[in-house]
Amino acid sequence: MIFAIMFMDILGLLLLAPVSVFIVRQYSDAALAVSMITIIYAAGQFIAAPFMGKLGDRYGRRPVLLISLAGQALGYLVFGLGGALWVLFLGRMIGGITAGNFSTATAYLADVSPPEERARNFTLIGIAWSLGLIIGPAIGAVLGNISLVAPAFVAGGLSILNLVLGIFLLPESLPKDRRSSIPIKFKDINPLSAIAGMARKPGLGLLLTVTCLFNFAFNGINSISNIYLIQKFKVDPSQVGSLMVLAGIAVGIVQFVLVQRVVKRFGEKRVAVAGLTGMALGEFAYFLSPLLVFIYPINMLISAISGFVFPTLTTLNISRVKYHEVGLLMGVTTALASLMNIFGPFWAGMIFDRIQIGAPFWMGGLFLGLSALLLWRKG
Repeated sequence: MIFAIMFMDILGLLLLAPVSVFIVRQYSDAALAVSMITIIYAAGQFIAAPFMGKLGDRYGRRPVLLISLAGQALGYLVFGLGGALWVLFLGRMIGGITAGNFSTATAYLADVSPPEERARNFTLIGIAWSLGLIIGPAIGAVLGNISLVAPAFVAGGLSILNLVLGIFLLPESLPKDRRSSIPIKFKDINPLSAIAGMARKPGLGLLLTVTCLFNFAFNGINSISNIYLIQKFKVDPSQVGSLMVLAGIAVGIVQFVLVQRVVKRFGEKRVAVAGLTGMALGEFAYFLSPLLVFIYPINMLISAISGFVFPTLTTLNISRVKYHEVGLLMGVTTALASLMNIFGPFWAGMIFDRIQIGAPFWMGGLFLGLSALLLWRKG
């Protein structure tokens, strides 16, 4: 059930991927305006995610998940109504503030997974992403050719369906005797306080730094990749959708077939280091590619390698906290990812506009290489 909810949530998000850049360009041609869609969503998520994680630790995952799904539906519908750039921004802000569903779902998986099975079970997240990447952009591209705003309304409908399924079919994963007994205080609303508390735990600060560097580069590159392809190769929504579908297939193969076997043989740390290094090299290849035909296999390779990074970094982070802190940790990692989803796209949009359109790729490769080096040197 939690997998179905995660899959439909990701599907809704990715329905917008092929068309959001075209919707924004109805009001502004600036790359930064395109990036602001991602930045504003991430800002709302950064503010709310740790607090929602704390709520999940205190009161259970189910009510937090249901509230998040309702907010997501509202955000998509506002975005679909549009009419002005600020309305698009408002829709993404509403979605970001209530976007605790993904981190709460991850905490849910941690609740029901023994430590030795976490890496395997966290591949469900990657599988949901890969299936979403295959189906979401394909449907979004088809709908976008009919109406640019149709994918937003379909995404809102999926969130409502998710909410209904959650109300009737989703059990609670965190028993009362395993919930946090610490009362929620006003300071818990401050995401910086929660982040600082987690960063002080032994070994976790460096892991969070590595995760931040990874998300900074990954989110920044993804936020401008479509407009890069539009400007350099004159792609249309169907080509953007096909690139994402093939990327999803690559991630799906990795998650279904390889992650469990490779992690079992080499361990989470080695796999994560190799994955970050491979992604760094892939971004340089993306930047150097002279033809669109080469982008397809390069993008599939980068996506496949990322399928190793997400579950291994998540497992490494969770191994550093107690079971009643998992929800807060997932909220913190989501908030940090959101913060990097603010700084990363802002950085990428700025250097895209002011240095060169390919700069985010080779600079992002350097950040990914640095994250691999830090994790490799960790004792």
